[in-house]
Amino acid sequence: MKITSLISDFYELVKRRIYLILWISLVLYLFYDTYIYYKLGQQFHYLRRILGLGLCISRGTATVINLCCALVLLPICKKLNQLLYRVLSRLWPGLFFFWLEKAKSFHMSVAMTLLVFAVVHSISHLVNLWNFSRGYDQQYAEINFASYRNENPLRLLLSTAGLTGISMLIIILCMGLTSTRIVRRRVYNAFWYTHQLYLLFIVLLIIHPLSGVLKEEIIENETSLNFSQNENTPKFAAIKSKTWLWMSLPLTCYILDLLWRICTRNRARVNILEVCHMAGRTISLTLSCPQHFKCRSGQYVLLQCLDVSLIEWHPFTVVKVPTSYQRSFVVWIRVKGDWTESLEKLLLARKSSELSILVDGPFSSPMESVCHSGVGICVAAGVGITPFVTMLHDMLQTPRNHVPGRIHLLWIVRNERELTWLADLANKTMLELRNANRPDRLHIEFYVTNTQNNLKSNINEENSPVAHMVVMNEKGLSHVITRNKDEERVTLLTPNLKRNAIVAKTGTHEDYNYNLAKEYPLLGCRVRRGRPHWDRVFGYWVHLYPGEHLSLYCCGPKKLVKLLRSKCKNASKTSKTKFTFIHEGFS
Repeated sequence: MKITSLISDFYELVKRRIYLILWISLVLYLFYDTYIYYKLGQQFHYLRRILGLGLCISRGTATVINLCCALVLLPICKKLNQLLYRVLSRLWPGLFFFWLEKAKSFHMSVAMTLLVFAVVHSISHLVNLWNFSRGYDQQYAEINFASYRNENPLRLLLSTAGLTGISMLIIILCMGLTSTRIVRRRVYNAFWYTHQLYLLFIVLLIIHPLSGVLKEEIIENETSLNFSQNENTPKFAAIKSKTWLWMSLPLTCYILDLLWRICTRNRARVNILEVCHMAGRTISLTLSCPQHFKCRSGQYVLLQCLDVSLIEWHPFTVVKVPTSYQRSFVVWIRVKGDWTESLEKLLLARKSSELSILVDGPFSSPMESVCHSGVGICVAAGVGITPFVTMLHDMLQTPRNHVPGRIHLLWIVRNERELTWLADLANKTMLELRNANRPDRLHIEFYVTNTQNNLKSNINEENSPVAHMVVMNEKGLSHVITRNKDEERVTLLTPNLKRNAIVAKTGTHEDYNYNLAKEYPLLGCRVRRGRPHWDRVFGYWVHLYPGEHLSLYCCGPKKLVKLLRSKCKNASKTSKTKFTFIHEGFS
């Protein structure tokens, strides 16, 4: 039984990490193949006699670095992905959205591999410099990199190959350190600026091997393979660099993509038509449309504010797409980070007409497929609701459409006042669907994690939670408040009293005193206190859609993404209902 259990666990692990395993296998194969080639190759006999295994390791890691530098560019070719969308979205849409959803993780995997092998490559070359100095070959001076025996290795490091190698190592280390989540979230500008050095890194990578430090023997015929006393003196030539072969296609794609974006990018200032400061330090910007601007639900744009930075572009999902009769679009910007804080200060200090805004895009996103699904499950936290706002606009305008068939929308917010971002639109959409006799198309649930107001009422009213209900009668909608001590037994919420007690001490009265049910009775009954109890939520979906294949679209913090990805896998294994997890995140 134990062996069977171990085999089953191993199979699930391989199935879950198949793409990572394939990538690691490819990297190890390339390293090993190059390592053996330089270890057994007769043309490297004299060079290997000086450098030893340092030669094999440095060349093996160089091959992996070339591969990583070639592939790391492909996920960030936005226009290329846009072109793929137009082709594959009709032929094989599932494959394209899988690529969009995995592009970021693939980019990170390749970048981490590049960082590790760049460090190993640098260490091996430092050892090679030492061996060049101590193992100076007096018989064949042409093959030496040092000028004489015991030459200071630091002098060798000041050569073209050494300086370019040090520069590349510094660049890749800076890019790696600023890519960590802590640095990226707190100092996003450092992350952005260091990543602009990648083109310089590519240039140095192409220049680095051209100095001809490593030399191989020129073998003209088979008789010269005998390394005994040979009448002919061996001739040496620099090992030909193949870096340009690795980089030619991806670098061409990247440059063409960059030029395409620059040529099609809006170079005229976009007007800010309206600025609205919403709860939770979130800004709603209504912008005029650039020329020939067309956008679909779920797509995003890049914005540049010339008054904040002349080179930075930041991605934001379009929450309201332009139409033929209304040539404007809306984006929501959560103030979190130095760039958004600077933009907020400018919007408060100056008139919106004085700011210079440029727009690039729109670009494809995996969230586009939610509008074409039969049943879509959408989970958002905070400003992660933005990809699903356009979906509500579409349902409001076309309530009788059959696509999407049914949408389950769960939105998790910290304070109830943040629900006002979506309250008016959600209320109108639900009423319009009800009037169209399609109320089952949209099922919304709101989760408020900060429940200080609810805790106060529990203390004052004998721990009796408040439930909001909407009753339909001849007069229309009426709001009824009921109290039920057994409410916690049937709720889909995870009890979080300890956390709520801590949050209650630091909360603001402005957020906690707000009650959504007073303004929107239809939505008041859909507000839950606490965090979702995901086991019960998934159990509800499995019971509602037995044996179906569901897509769960998520946009939120990393912890939520990791949790829901795990829940989808567990639910798919333990039930006949299968879940496909689709995630979008810019940070």
